Amino acid sequence: MPIFSEGTVLPAPSRADRKIQNVSKWHCTAHAVRGNGAGTRMQGESKLEMDHQSLQFAQPDVADVVEQALFKFGWRNEKRHVFDMLVTKASGERVACTVKPTSRLHSKNFLEKMEVVAWWVQEKNFATSVRLLTEADIDQVALHNANINAAVNDRDPDAENAVRTVACHLRGAISIKALTDEVGLRERGYRAILQLISKRELQPLRHERTTPQTLIQWKGLQS
Repeated sequence: MPIFSEGTVLPAPSRADRKIQNVSKWHCTAHAVRGNGAGTRMQGESKLEMDHQSLQFAQPDVADVVEQALFKFGWRNEKRHVFDMLVTKASGERVACTVKPTSRLHSKNFLEKMEVVAWWVQEKNFATSVRLLTEADIDQVALHNANINAAVNDRDPDAENAVRTVACHLRGAISIKALTDEVGLRERGYRAILQLISKRELQPLRHERTTPQTLIQWKGLQS
């Protein structure tokens, strides 16, 4: 049976160093539950932040994401900057991310401040690198698929194994709908297929929005 049928488990609390405002007149505020299992509560001060969170969680090489990460810098740690995300990759690399709309990039003061912060990040060994992310970095197809995968995050090992049993014998491509029909578990099979796509065990032939007609192929268990 699916793990989600065994009862409700509350997500872990947010690990943010700073709580965002519950309400703002000037921008949206949002909360989400992300990650495996029961997940972790996360927050953001714009839709752009939440979109970048979704994309990071969909990356196979990302091990962890913490939002609103406080960085203290200066010779006496007298200054502070809050990064919108601190991304840790499976390799151990840590990327400190600031998310801003492109309109903010016209501010000379902001860019000069970020240059100083980036220097101190290296000096303090807070992260491996600093990235400034905008809406120009959003791949809308990848975002759409990341949100779909997040919506079916509950594990169902029996259904996943049933999909593997059928998919490992595939020779060529098959549509998600056709594979669902072959597995024979209806919606459980469909969700399991999406899970295996997110794990890269199944791979779409083209970079496109995932639909029942999307053609996929078997890639096998990923290490």
